[in-house]
Amino acid sequence: MQKVRQAIAYTVAALLIAVGALAFAPGIGVAHPEEALAKSMKVTSAGIKDGKIAKKYGYNHGNTSIPLKVKNIPKKAKYLAIYMRDLDVDWDHWLAANLSKGKSKATSKKIVAGASNKWASKMVQGITGVGIEKYEGPHPPVTHTYAITVYALKSKVDLSAGFTYSQFKKAIKGKVVKKCTIKGKYTYTS
Repeated sequence: MQKVRQAIAYTVAALLIAVGALAFAPGIGVAHPEEALAKSMKVTSAGIKDGKIAKKYGYNHGNTSIPLKVKNIPKKAKYLAIYMRDLDVDWDHWLAANLSKGKSKATSKKIVAGASNKWASKMVQGITGVGIEKYEGPHPPVTHTYAITVYALKSKVDLSAGFTYSQFKKAIKGKVVKKCTIKGKYTYTS
């Protein structure tokens, strides 16, 4: 009985070693151990508190584009793109591309409140649901949920001002290094 237990213990140990080796084998699992430890890209916003988008970022209350902070941007990425939409009615609120991430080694980027206007010359912006080529703040009849996705891109995309979401999807294909999304709710108030 003792020999059987010993044989099982050796077999289990051998399997654990084999599985561990496979996890770092090229083409199988993780290619490099440091990649396994890399942090995921993350987006946050000072304009979203307790899951709610602040009133001043709404269409009827200043229509100021929401501030964003992007952390852990992959080194391969050179540019950022932003897509904001209303999840309840599938309405485009902000499409922006070709926003430089900054220095080549930069791993974070602050996108200031009002960047849609303040940084208009530093990006190309698409058309929103009401047909404007900049940020369109939330203005739902009741509470809606909004998703803001930031894409880290390898290179600039070939888009002209006023592009559509469909054109955006085609342009970023094959260029996305990472993407991350933040959500917030907005309730209309007069």
